[in-house]
Amino acid sequence: QGDLEDSVINLALNARDAMPGGGILTIETRNVDVQEGDATVQPPPGEYVHLTIGDNGIGMPPDLIEKILDPFFTTKERDKGTGLGLSMVYGFTRRAKGHLVIESEPGKGTIVNLCLPVS
Repeated sequence: QGDLEDSVINLALNARDAMPGGGILTIETRNVDVQEGDATVQPPPGEYVHLTIGDNGIGMPPDLIEKILDPFFTTKERDKGTGLGLSMVYGFTRRAKGHLVIESEPGKGTIVNLCLPVS
C-alpha cells in the first residue's frame, strides 16, 4: 500500500511541476477485465485496476519519454529532483506484476496509466 501511495504522490508532484502556470490534474480509476486475445491492452488476461494520472501541462517529446523511467534521469533543475520518482513508480508497477504506459505530447500534457492486478 505504501508503494502505491508513494507512486500517486510522485506522479502528482511531477504533474504539478509540469504546469508552472497552473492547470488541471486528473486522477481516475476503473476496473478492467483483460480477456485473452485483447489486442489493445498489454497485460496478461485477468482483472486489473486501471489508475490514470494526467495533466494539461507542458508535455514531452517522444525522445524524452524513452528516458524518463531511467534511474537518476531528470529534467528538473539541480537540487529540484533526483530522477528517482518515475523509476520508483516503474519498479513498483513491475513488482506488482502490472503495466505502465506514458502518453505525452508537447504543449498538451502527460497521461500516466498504471494497470495493476486486483489482489
